[in-house]
Amino acid sequence: MTTRAELHYAAASQYLPGGVCAAARANAAIGRPFYVSRGDGALLFDLDGKPYIDMCTSHGASLLGHNHPAIKAAVQSALDIGILCANETEHAARLAARLRDLVPCAEMARFAGSGTETVMHGLRLARAATGRTKFIKFEGHFHGYADALNFSVMPPLDEAGPAGAPRLYAESAGMPAGAGADLILVPFNDEAALRAAFAAHGDSVAALLMEPVNYDQGCIAPLPGFAALCRSLCDRHGALLFFDEVLTAFRMAPGGAQQHLGVTPDLCVLGKAFGAGMPISALVGRRAVMRHLRPLGRSQMSGTYLAHPTALAAALAALEIYASPGFYEQLMARSDAFCAGIERLVRASGVVMRLQHLGPRFGLYFGIDTPVTNYRQAARRDLAAELCFIRGCFARGVFFQPSAHHGFSAVHTPAQLDAVLQAVEGALQDVRAMPPAH
Repeated sequence: MTTRAELHYAAASQYLPGGVCAAARANAAIGRPFYVSRGDGALLFDLDGKPYIDMCTSHGASLLGHNHPAIKAAVQSALDIGILCANETEHAARLAARLRDLVPCAEMARFAGSGTETVMHGLRLARAATGRTKFIKFEGHFHGYADALNFSVMPPLDEAGPAGAPRLYAESAGMPAGAGADLILVPFNDEAALRAAFAAHGDSVAALLMEPVNYDQGCIAPLPGFAALCRSLCDRHGALLFFDEVLTAFRMAPGGAQQHLGVTPDLCVLGKAFGAGMPISALVGRRAVMRHLRPLGRSQMSGTYLAHPTALAAALAALEIYASPGFYEQLMARSDAFCAGIERLVRASGVVMRLQHLGPRFGLYFGIDTPVTNYRQAARRDLAAELCFIRGCFARGVFFQPSAHHGFSAVHTPAQLDAVLQAVEGALQDVRAMPPAH
């Protein structure tokens, strides 16, 4: 029988390229996008009303689940003052002051919408503050879709160049030929390569831009001492250390990865969980750097919808929950127990797969049984097995979006996570039964 989702996919494809509004919502595991009618807590409901336990959580944005009463009430309070935009309200300064209390580098803040636009503005600010043009980026790290940044996130290995000296790979058609002229690409967790890049280009580097934990390749943490090395090399060469915490913000501590790692950047972008499902990001940093933004300086960052009151109110409410006693202790304990459960099931199944996690976000590396510390290792995971696993979980009422990283929210209950483990057990058997690859 044809489902409502299948009918809708056929109709939507007539008006939306691929039937979606974002390319990442295509779903190779089930052969069409996962269309949702509503969400509540840890659950998403398809167009026929069937519930699924959500293990995507809006790519990490919904750390408080869907339809959280505190977030809903905050948004309603902002709506009650009128649907305002292009105006300053009291909410922005209140939110900036709260960030200063929680995030180590957040002496000043400015708010925007998507992570892509905020990282773009941050890069311009770094150039304005230093008077330099080049920046260093790690292979496999994702910093949005701006032309100057959208390189070598998931390059095909046969086009990526040598592992120790990766070659720039444009992630989209239509990017100008010179878009990456100021980008210096370095393998992550490679101390020698990073030192060499600074030795060769340090005097012209405005910023070292990095995911402090590379969730966009599953979950790759910096090796011991590597984040501190990034800080010391930036200090030595007069460059800014710029953390892209769109995915890591509020994930494992109220101060994000910079608090967890004990390394404070000069600039940082906060996103995803920051708004608990509402579209907001923040550019935060040291006062001496942030003062280069107009109207104090000459670096432009403006827009009609920046600091929309509905999103500001949601973020303020989310921060109060994140800062509440025991929030991260419970989240981390639940994460450790859940991931240990997956690892037990993997061992029992005979499937080769490595799990890496930090907080409630994790990566699954099918076909790999050794630690993954960089993109080249992550890129060798078995994608066919991964899609089979995701398809098997979906058939058992658990939604994983095909992606390098997955996770759960603070409102997923132990019983729901146990149900996920039951689905995982069945899906691993599906992987085990796959015919051998030719």
